[in-house]
Amino acid sequence: MNQVLEQWERAAQAYAAGQEQNKNARDNMAVVQRRFPAMPGCAVLDAGCGYGVFTDYFRRIGADVIGCDGSPAMLRQARARYPEGAFEQVDLQQSLPYADERFDLVFCNQVLMDLPEIESLFDEFARVLKTGGRLFCAIVHPAAYPGEWLEDEHGVKIARMLRSYAREYQIQHDFCGGTTHFHRPISYYCNLAAQSGLCLIGMEEPCAADDTDNISGMPLFLYAEWRKLGAAEAE
Repeated sequence: MNQVLEQWERAAQAYAAGQEQNKNARDNMAVVQRRFPAMPGCAVLDAGCGYGVFTDYFRRIGADVIGCDGSPAMLRQARARYPEGAFEQVDLQQSLPYADERFDLVFCNQVLMDLPEIESLFDEFARVLKTGGRLFCAIVHPAAYPGEWLEDEHGVKIARMLRSYAREYQIQHDFCGGTTHFHRPISYYCNLAAQSGLCLIGMEEPCAADDTDNISGMPLFLYAEWRKLGAAEAE
């Protein structure tokens, strides 16, 4: 097991418990519910499903959904919480064990910024998507994290300062006991998708939610949706 998966093995229980109490996590779910209100009969891959909350959501709106994750501890959380779900152990750093053009939607929520290598993963996402299928990804916004907070004269957080946005680098932080974050600019993700034959059809940058700090004008998450092009379109 690689270092990143080992970190999430240790973090699994704390992460699942914390997300249940987190307002930003609830706002994240609201974005997904608004975008995907119903998916009867659609084949969905929840790639990096964690403790299974989105796999369960897609199942409840009618999708034929598989949740996959590389962490056995996360999958134990998922199966205990959502026993009706279909969960499989899959390392997203390896080739996906699914047939070409199997899924109508690949859903990848808050995962890509925690993986050390994602170039081949975009190719794999494109491979398992049906022509015309969608890839929907959410990440922590690279323009808001891991910048340092700037405060006004009253000590209220009003902005973040990034010392470097354009380059790629990794950060060790204490989230859920210690995990690694890989910073990449937005263009990095968009270019990888384009190279994999995926066409951007929408992007959303909802503002952060906080009950005490004045950060309502700052994005916390970035949502992007791509469509798999057919052979004629990709030429």
